[in-house]
Amino acid sequence: MIDIVTVVFEQEIPVLRAQAQSIALNCQRIGIRNIYVVLNDSETIASQIDPAWWGPFANSVLVIPRTAFSTPFVENGWVSQQVLKLLAASISYNTYSMIMDAKSLLVKEIDPVEFISDTGQIHTGLLDIYPVFEPSRKITSELFNIDLKKQLGPGGVPFIMHNDTVRMMIAEITIRTKTSFPYWFQQQGMLTEFILYSGFVQFLYGELNVLYSYKIKLGTQVNLSHDEVDQWNQKFFQMTRLNTFSVSVHRTAWKNMSTQQRQEYRDLLLQRGIEAATDL
Repeated sequence: MIDIVTVVFEQEIPVLRAQAQSIALNCQRIGIRNIYVVLNDSETIASQIDPAWWGPFANSVLVIPRTAFSTPFVENGWVSQQVLKLLAASISYNTYSMIMDAKSLLVKEIDPVEFISDTGQIHTGLLDIYPVFEPSRKITSELFNIDLKKQLGPGGVPFIMHNDTVRMMIAEITIRTKTSFPYWFQQQGMLTEFILYSGFVQFLYGELNVLYSYKIKLGTQVNLSHDEVDQWNQKFFQMTRLNTFSVSVHRTAWKNMSTQQRQEYRDLLLQRGIEAATDL
């Protein structure tokens, strides 16, 4: 039913191991064929990644250097990471891809009935588009000649993509722009992968809720961004709630957290069976 796509660079190898364990513990029921670990870095870092970290999914792990996509990449890792997520989803021939950052850790078992309906709707909800993403909304709306008002939930990672739709999007944009998709995407600067995909879903199906549901059944994701260390107590409380299915801490936030805050995070992960948390 669903493959995993995660993009990593060398500094994230320790947290990737924790992610691998979280997938091994919590993704037994979702029909994984492949786990795509895409290297947004030198391909030599592949030697630091051990498929055995993924336990029962070890034989499903495909470590892919970004050079496999035969396209130049910009120096801005934030931009190249986004296009790599889309390119990786486009090579998955499972029905869906769960798009993750290396720091995304699953803390609750995923039940497929929680996020996919009998009619194929994905239960991750719809969100208003925040003002910071207005440039991305404008680029997307103009490209597809639509008025994009909402984006697909949860607005960040983990994010569920329909792989056939991703392939159709790449083909459509290649035709419209008369250039290669990864080159075009990286030249946009302020475009984000999830806003672009949301816009194409609206363009292709007419309404977002044809493929995605207004309901949110999978649970909540709690991500501590680079500038939210002062919100740690509130975020940590949210991380501990039973309906939270994924957590993450941005590497810049991690550097600025206190020793006690870091240990609280490790202890939470250890309680959920993620033993690699001791190495964070």
